[in-house]
Amino acid sequence: MLTPASTNPAVRIHLPGNVFVSGCPVEGEVELNVRILQEENVQEVRIELKGVAKIAISHESKISTESIQLANSTVSLWTRGTTYPPPGEDTLRVPFHMRIPANAPPPFEYNGWAKKGSIRYTLVAVCVKPGAVQRYQRVYVPLAVAGKDTTGVAAREKLSAIAAGAQGLWRVHHAEENIRKGLWGDYATVEVDLRMPDIGTFPLYVPIPFEIDITTRSAPLPRSKADAYPRDKPVFPPVPTAYHLLEFKLRRHVHISMRNNFQGQDGTETVADFCSAPSSVEQEVPEREWVPLESIGDEKKEVGPATKGTWIQRAMFRSTFRLDCAHSFSMKTISCTYALELKVPFPGIGNDVHVRVPLTITSGIDKPTLRSQLLDGSQADEEAFDVLPAYEPGDNEEYWEVQEKVT
Repeated sequence: MLTPASTNPAVRIHLPGNVFVSGCPVEGEVELNVRILQEENVQEVRIELKGVAKIAISHESKISTESIQLANSTVSLWTRGTTYPPPGEDTLRVPFHMRIPANAPPPFEYNGWAKKGSIRYTLVAVCVKPGAVQRYQRVYVPLAVAGKDTTGVAAREKLSAIAAGAQGLWRVHHAEENIRKGLWGDYATVEVDLRMPDIGTFPLYVPIPFEIDITTRSAPLPRSKADAYPRDKPVFPPVPTAYHLLEFKLRRHVHISMRNNFQGQDGTETVADFCSAPSSVEQEVPEREWVPLESIGDEKKEVGPATKGTWIQRAMFRSTFRLDCAHSFSMKTISCTYALELKVPFPGIGNDVHVRVPLTITSGIDKPTLRSQLLDGSQADEEAFDVLPAYEPGDNEEYWEVQEKVT
């Protein structure tokens, strides 16, 4: 069903609530109030599809800017004196059909120190008025565009099935460190496993299950000291006992460069913090256990007060996260890549353990798709929907001008 996406008294653009796909058509209708158009002496109404990437780099007190035209097509919808609405009516509905270029990158916004980059798409209804210099009235509608991703459709279906309880292959991302409280003393051991579905790419807007398994082994101590250790006193290194004590973030790396200059600028930013507002979390933090070192071998020996062993502690967390961002892409002037970064904190300087997982994010769709089908129709999901950066394209008509300059 078509719904009004943008209006003014003479022109209303109707679009389905779609995420459009590179290489695929954009179809809709423009509703024209012919009576108002005639009263305002409008000679023509046309629809334009525009896509522009803009970058700005500051260097040695100079700001260099560059614009790249990604899409630019025009269809004439109505000219004065040609088509009229039925008798007794003022409005005329005119369908249009345009196509997004193949390999078009997604809408994107980045504003970092000494560098900026953006990618935007819009439909523009243009009303042309006569004069020595033609005058225009414009109505803008921003477009949500995603890369065509046939492979990601299967990944989306697989992730949905796993989240619903189906079996699947998992990949373990492992980190292990030896740490101690201070500069001297025996080392303890920390192991962190981040488990995720074993798929090559991760699509947008689908729950992605994960498990975090943390195991610590204290420095060796005799059984007599272990028995005397207070039960309510933490054993170093203590495991985090709650999910919010971890840091689990999606980080974006952006590279911006000018087409005529090989030197570029790099920047990173946090796109999502999965511990600050998690979905439901299952956690297990069993009681710590003292295990004799001799138990590691096959031969069992009698445990006495002098027998050495270690305290073993574990914490396990299970939940899902979802990717609400521009997917990974690369073009000559802007590239965007992602990584998951997990930090498990432990007492002491430099004792935190890190797991970093490069992530290739894809759209997971291969044809224009209703937002409600991607987001399950919930209001919370709609507010998190980030395939359209927050901008109003009509606020700055200069954005759509393609030019280069140094100031």
